Amino acid sequence: MTGRAPLDVARVLAARYPAEPVMSYIPALAWSGAFRLAVLTGEDRWREKPRRQMQPFLSGAVPAIAEPYRIALLAGHLAFADAAALDGNAAAGALARKAADFMVATEPGGVPVRFGQQWTDDMFMASSVLSRVGGSTRDPRYVEAVGRMLIASANNLQRPDGLFIHAVDAPHAWGRGNGFAAVSLLDALTYLPADWSERPRVLAIFRQHVAALAGHQDRDGVWHQVVDDPASYKELTVTALTVTAMARGVARGWLARAAYADAIDRGWNAVTERVGEDGTVRDVCTGTGAGPTKEHYLTRPVVNGPDDRGGAIALLAATEVESYRRSR
Repeated sequence: MTGRAPLDVARVLAARYPAEPVMSYIPALAWSGAFRLAVLTGEDRWREKPRRQMQPFLSGAVPAIAEPYRIALLAGHLAFADAAALDGNAAAGALARKAADFMVATEPGGVPVRFGQQWTDDMFMASSVLSRVGGSTRDPRYVEAVGRMLIASANNLQRPDGLFIHAVDAPHAWGRGNGFAAVSLLDALTYLPADWSERPRVLAIFRQHVAALAGHQDRDGVWHQVVDDPASYKELTVTALTVTAMARGVARGWLARAAYADAIDRGWNAVTERVGEDGTVRDVCTGTGAGPTKEHYLTRPVVNGPDDRGGAIALLAATEVESYRRSR
């Protein structure tokens, strides 16, 4: 199954995921991936499931913003922003903006985004919504919040070698945490205005980070559960997120194609080797909070089988690799 066509993999994953349509970043990535797949293929059938599964939130039958207020749950609104952009759903766009308003801190001088824990996860959860809404509305509140949050996170969590630690009190280069950081920077560069004042700084952080990640890719194309520990287990989500960052970065001209083409191809092959023909996945680190010891990350359970998280993140990589290949 090595080197399968991105659209073939994307169709399998979009048909299967999400199995649990809750408000969270996990189903949101699958819904957004389905909308992107419809755009890439011209096959409108891929819009049907996300429309159906998102409707209870749009109608108010299920509250989109509900306690407990967690940034990973609020990040589910990234799909509503994409429904507005890719499916013409104005009500979904309004719901995404409501979530952005809820996320942005109102107290001056404090943290720019509420409900986070200052982990690399927060970078993605916040940027995925605020960058989309900031780009579509040009409202400086969202744009400023993204810039402050990403730069503060890099100041606190990015090591001199370019990799990110998971948290100040968890000084380890967790795989998916690095993937989250890379895609948070990528989303800001993608959706925020070209004249955004913090763009040069964020682009520099992104380039340094991706270059560091490239140096830790295994010979078979995969990245590891702890990025700089080749003895740690090979892991799907960090591989898919890193491929996503590299592929879109090259396609948009932020990264040099010659420097990353081989890493993208090998990384995509590593993703496809971990996605079954039935959409099951393997080598997926389960949900992981910050931990003080490396052992905390080395011993996190691995999911092999159906998995909404792994399937959604692999779907994101599939659509990005397809777009990247079309850009050549």
